[in-house]
Amino acid sequence: MYSTEHEQRFDNGAPEAPEQLGLLSEILNRETFRTLGEEVRVGHGWRCWEVGAGDGSVARWLAARVGTSGHVVASDLKPQHVPDHPRIEAIRHDLTEDPWPETEFDLIHARLVLMHVADKDAVAARLAARLRPGGALVLTDWYCGCAEEGIIKSPVDAYTERIFQEYHDGVHKLAGETGMDFGWAVRTPDVLAAAGYRDIVVRDFRAQGEGGTPTARLARLHSRMLEPFLLSRTGLTEADLSVIREKLMDPEFEMVTNHTYTTVVRVPK
Repeated sequence: MYSTEHEQRFDNGAPEAPEQLGLLSEILNRETFRTLGEEVRVGHGWRCWEVGAGDGSVARWLAARVGTSGHVVASDLKPQHVPDHPRIEAIRHDLTEDPWPETEFDLIHARLVLMHVADKDAVAARLAARLRPGGALVLTDWYCGCAEEGIIKSPVDAYTERIFQEYHDGVHKLAGETGMDFGWAVRTPDVLAAAGYRDIVVRDFRAQGEGGTPTARLARLHSRMLEPFLLSRTGLTEADLSVIREKLMDPEFEMVTNHTYTTVVRVPK
């Protein structure tokens, strides 16, 4: 959850939450399902824990895969978007404060969760320890390589480059103030290796960044959600934000997208 002095929030209770969660699913679900289906091979009868369930789209996919003898726990701080389903147990749950489910799982999946969590190294190792023999932990988070790669791919004028840089820096300033860690994703494999796990695979995925794509539309949505913060804590004006939003819908414009690193850890059978 993000919050600022303007009470701008990125949580599941925000008015924009359904749109935000839907865009995240558009951006990430295909790669997530490929990892869970082809790499992990989630199957009939599995017990799964979907941590940070969001709109419940991954939980629904898991429920279909595990069949009538399987079970999916879908936890979130605000799980109201998780649909009712006979094999999905939706629970309100704070990963760092509340007691964890007592069962062991064949799969634990957390997407865009640990990068927000304090003491994430310990949490990651603790999640792995809750797996059954042969089980898999799948952790996905964003990594921003913008310092090396820039933030815009397409040719732009100096003004457009400046305002996008200010927008980017403003969002990252807020992220830092709220404890969000864009470097965690590249450290995840080393943290779990240090905890004693050896069967570790890392997948790198990058979504398209052209104007009008889900990634660009998500950035546009965030510019609205964070407008009070951006206007008060950066040099951006309302006119600048209007230009940013227009560019993010222009198919000739292309932004550099975050890496999406997924670490898959298997415990021995």
